[in-house]
Amino acid sequence: MKQMLKLGLILAAYAVASCFCLALINNLTAPVIAKHQADKLAAGLKIVYQDADSFEEVTDYEKPEGTISIDALYLAKKGGSVIGAVTKVSGPTYDRATIIVGQDLQGVLTGMQFLELSDSPGFGQKARDPSYKVASGKTFYEQFTGKKAADGFTAGTNFDAVAGATITSKGVGTLLAQATYTAGQYLTSFGGAATGAAPKAQKAAAAFTYEDALKDLFPAETYGNVTFSDVTGDQQYTDIPINGSDNTMLLEKLYTISADGKVIAAAAAVGGQSFHEAVVVLAAVDASRKIIGARITDLQDTPQLGMRALEEEFYGQFAGKSADQDLRPGKDYEVLSGASITSDCVADVVKAAAYKAAGLMSQNGGEPAPAGSENYTLNMHYLVE
Repeated sequence: MKQMLKLGLILAAYAVASCFCLALINNLTAPVIAKHQADKLAAGLKIVYQDADSFEEVTDYEKPEGTISIDALYLAKKGGSVIGAVTKVSGPTYDRATIIVGQDLQGVLTGMQFLELSDSPGFGQKARDPSYKVASGKTFYEQFTGKKAADGFTAGTNFDAVAGATITSKGVGTLLAQATYTAGQYLTSFGGAATGAAPKAQKAAAAFTYEDALKDLFPAETYGNVTFSDVTGDQQYTDIPINGSDNTMLLEKLYTISADGKVIAAAAAVGGQSFHEAVVVLAAVDASRKIIGARITDLQDTPQLGMRALEEEFYGQFAGKSADQDLRPGKDYEVLSGASITSDCVADVVKAAAYKAAGLMSQNGGEPAPAGSENYTLNMHYLVE
């Protein structure tokens, strides 16, 4: 008993000493880190707005909702007059990025720089690599200088994406859209040009209910007064065989989507294997068997890894694909860093759900399945974990 008490006291003493040392180290290093970050920001401001001779931070700007945050807004001045603004913005890319972007009173970008980027090495990190060139022959970040914010930031349309890093590229485009909108609105008080409608706020990562998934896929402002009919009947939890395997998925829900009395789409919710437990995906297709979108209604996976499949940047990749094509990693979607099994499992369930929905749609005026499409193959990555 005395020996146990002695060991306990020794361990407690070590714990106290460790906490003291950590606190001391933090107190010593925190000011150094803060100064380094401030110096990096100050240098970045001058890089993205070279014509300015001073910068004034303001705080009375409109804060966006969603997963993107405007961390700071600076008025760019020359000779005491406002000539533009620089915005510091953070949000999700493949992982997460913080950038600063300058724009003048006409809404033309004067420069963009990364302050932080935690995307995958070899792919997403190319976005900040000064030696990597996009199709235009410039670095990824240099290509934005001179672009008009009002033209938008759509990867592959308004700017060149990083090869093999579509999610990173799209994420940066979204950050730029929010930053330039916020700055543009603020600059109207100084004679600046606004950049149009506010960007669509990215949704926080969370599983959908079936009702919310359908409403998100078929928003009233786009589709009008649509109705959702549950036509599952006694098919709920029917096995969906997986080709080339003894495993099965489960059909959970079937819906038809109607507008003006006509079925315009169909949706199926299917449950399958994920990295840890089951994942359930609701996928909707139109009459041409194209995937309108997929929404995850249940997922239990590793925090900060597999659970990132709930983010719009991941599940949004499946929109526009055909219900009849196989979905392959690196070709049809980008896998989540550190969660390749989860990524492939979700893709497999999307495929099965979309194919099932396309079958329902073909019964309601949609195109029939092409010959041989029922022999699709899946990634079945979970079988090798």
